[in-house]
Amino acid sequence: MISDAHKESRMADRFARWVSILFDSSILSLPIFLVFGWHSAQTSGFFWAILSLVVVTGIPLSYLLLGRKQGWVSDMELSRREERPRFILVSLTSDVLALLFLHFLGGPQLLIVMVLTYFCLALVMFTISNFWKISMHMAGVGGFSTALVFVFGTPALLALISLPLVAWARWHRRKHTVDQLIAGTLVGVLITVLVFRGSGL
Repeated sequence: MISDAHKESRMADRFARWVSILFDSSILSLPIFLVFGWHSAQTSGFFWAILSLVVVTGIPLSYLLLGRKQGWVSDMELSRREERPRFILVSLTSDVLALLFLHFLGGPQLLIVMVLTYFCLALVMFTISNFWKISMHMAGVGGFSTALVFVFGTPALLALISLPLVAWARWHRRKHTVDQLIAGTLVGVLITVLVFRGSGL
């Protein structure tokens, strides 16, 4: 009995870890941006999506990888709250760069709105992360799910199923409290709604 319980616990730990990895914003952004790019302008939109990803995801991810190697980042999940504001500042910078080249070089409007959502969300998360460890995972999943609903309508509501799954994984791994998970979800959803509605999408 003890052995079976231990195996189940290890399986749950492993599953929660993989959910955390696969639903991290740096991973989720790949299919979301590519689908939005293709939806906007097919082949050319796909190309714009790749360029956007190199900036909005590539730069922050490079910061994490370098920080992990140099020792100023404890882990890829930024488990220590005090490490998060610096990372978010890097993300804000990459968002501004992406917005500039998308705007001035004529990128698809949907991708511009998506990056603008990133920027606004990062601003809010930066402010909160200076004093509280709000869940960036839930903010990302909540934001992406809401964006999918705006673009594809009712069928995309299925994406909301991911919210309790990711919340459980983060809670199971003791990365966040329930309050932090709920707050992250609300921030992600509300910021996305405000930006998308404000842009007329």
